[in-house]
Parts: sequence; structure tokens; C-alpha cells
Amino acid sequence: MPKVWQGLDEIITIPIEKAVLQARIDGLLERRRLSVKLERQKEESEERFRTLFQTAPDPVFVLDSDGQIQAINNAFCQVSGLDRPAILSERISAIDVFPNDSLEKLTANLRERETDDEQPPYSVTYTAPDGETRYAEINTARIQFDAEHPEVIGIFRDVTEHKRRKQELKDQNKRLDEFASMLAHELRNPLGIAQGYLQVAEADGSDDAFEEVRGALSRMERMINEMLDLARKPGVIEETQMTALQEIVEDVWSRVAPPEATLVLENVEGEISADVDRLSQVFENLFRNAIEHAGDDVSVHIECFSNGVSVEDDGPGIPPDERETVFESGFTTNDGTGLGLTIVQQIVDAHGWDISIAEGDDGGAQFEITGMEFTGRAE
Repeated sequence: MPKVWQGLDEIITIPIEKAVLQARIDGLLERRRLSVKLERQKEESEERFRTLFQTAPDPVFVLDSDGQIQAINNAFCQVSGLDRPAILSERISAIDVFPNDSLEKLTANLRERETDDEQPPYSVTYTAPDGETRYAEINTARIQFDAEHPEVIGIFRDVTEHKRRKQELKDQNKRLDEFASMLAHELRNPLGIAQGYLQVAEADGSDDAFEEVRGALSRMERMINEMLDLARKPGVIEETQMTALQEIVEDVWSRVAPPEATLVLENVEGEISADVDRLSQVFENLFRNAIEHAGDDVSVHIECFSNGVSVEDDGPGIPPDERETVFESGFTTNDGTGLGLTIVQQIVDAHGWDISIAEGDDGGAQFEITGMEFTGRAE
């Protein structure tokens, strides 16, 4: 504006031709129009920037060289669960949302670096408003409007789901490696038995030898089926429905128990919410475990209590020092596959229940599943 007033002074005080005067006035008005236009464009640009900053879907923050927060957007407030006035001018490392020291490292790097070199993302954990610990990556860029006051802008991106999928894939690959090594190891034994007795059977036609071959092949088939059950992730429940527990137990028993075996049911009325196929597999594996250890004439006693069910057999039982390891993949004390109880625990865990092992009244194994909720049962 001083130049405009100077121009007006010249127009007023210095004699000038009318055409020149008109040209000068037109020039002044044009400069004024351009000045107003530029000022308006600047304001509109700043307003667009503020809108983009505040409405960005990812949390964004601006720090000064001391690590103090100069600006944050709405998404940052939502992620942190804090109000803007409570955050501004605070050091970002002092905010309880970020419990680790990664952000202190960020501000230290800001003070040390003098160029706008690209920096790798900072991995941090943070506490969501609901108290959940989540994972994020922060990408930063240096911004400097003057030489003495450098700042850094950071974009905060939640990577919790990505990290979980990555861990799931890692677990799946580990499980596949376990399957491959277990199959290679476990199948050699029954395969060797089958091959050996097959030679005997071919030499003298022994019925006993043929029976041993059939038994070995049957064990290999069951081992492969249980491996496939594990590969299908029994720890994942697809769908639950209300179902009568007694119906599941009796249906499974009719399919797997030999004629000599005995099933005793006590207080098993009522319904339970469960994945029917998975719960059926639990009882099938427990029944097969009892038959393998106690023989075809095993007696199995099932009793329900307030929040669970017990499955007890009259076999030799499980020693106390083995009661934790029996749920590990590959653990077996006889010719079993060592996978059945592993599958049982995974299915129980997936339902949110718990399973434990105790000694039964007759010295056999007693499996107790707790955490269940029954409906329609008389107390």
C-alpha cells in the first residue's frame, strides 16, 4: 500500500497530462486488483489446506524441533481419544497414548538432520481409546518455512490388521512346516509296519499279518485325516447354533464306539451354543482316545455340571507330569496319532472354553471342559 499512496501523491502534486494521468490511475487500480486477487487466492489456499489437513482420514501431526505438537487433525484426536487443547504444545513423547520411545527417537532425528532426506517409517505401539494396544507406522517429512524453525509433519497409519494378517500367515506357514515334518516322521512307522507284514503275508499267507497291514493302513488314514483337520484351522469357529448336547454325544458314540464299549450319561439334558461339527469332533477324539488306551470294552462316563461337562474313562489314566504335554502335537504314549487331543484343545479354546485333565474315580482319565453355558436344563 505505501507504493499506492506514493503514486497518488505524485498524481496529486505533480502536473501531468490527462492521458498519462489516466494510464497511471489504471495501473494503480490494476495492481490493486491483482493484490486483492492474490490475497484472496492465498486465503482460499490456506482454507483448502486446513480443510484437507483436518479431514484427512489418517491421523496427522506437526512437531517443532523440540518435539512439541504444533498442529493435529481430527483423526489424530479420534485415535488418541484426547481433545485438541489438551494436546497442543505438549511434547508428543509425553502423551500416554504412545508408551514406547519411538517418538522420542523421531524428535531426536529431527534435531540432528539438516536435510530433507527420506526417513524410514517409525513403528510404534499405541493405546486406543477402548484400551486396546494397537500398532502403527509413522511416515515423516521435514518442513521448514524459515532457517531457524524447522518442523516435521507426520502421518500416522494404523497397521494392526496388516500385522495380524502377517502373523496369521507366519503361523500358518509354521503349521504347514510342522505338518510336513510330522507326516514324514509319523507315517514312516506305520508304513514300515505295513511293508514288513505285507512281506510276511505274501510269503505264508498269514491272516494275522494281513490284519497288521490293515491296522497300519487304518492308522495312516486316520493320521492323514487328523492332519487335514488341523490344516483346516480347528481354532476358527465359523457358525454356532443352539443344539442338544445329548444328541451330539449319542450320535458320535454310535459312529466310533465298538459294540463292547459302554456309555454312561448323567445330567446331560439341555442345549448349548456351539459349532456342532467342531463340538462333535471334540467328543469323537475324546472317545477314540479312551478306546485306544482302555480297549474296546472301555466304559465312558459323561456328566454335566453347572458350567461344563466331564468325560471320564476307566483306562490307565494320564500321569500328572504328562497332563499338560498330551495336548501338544505329536505326543502319544501308544500307537495313536498324537494329534487328536491337540485338535480338542484348539476347538475348546476357539469356543472360549477351558479344558483340563484330572484322575477319574476309577483311576482313568477325566477331561473337564468348563466355561459352557447351558439352557433349558433343570437344576
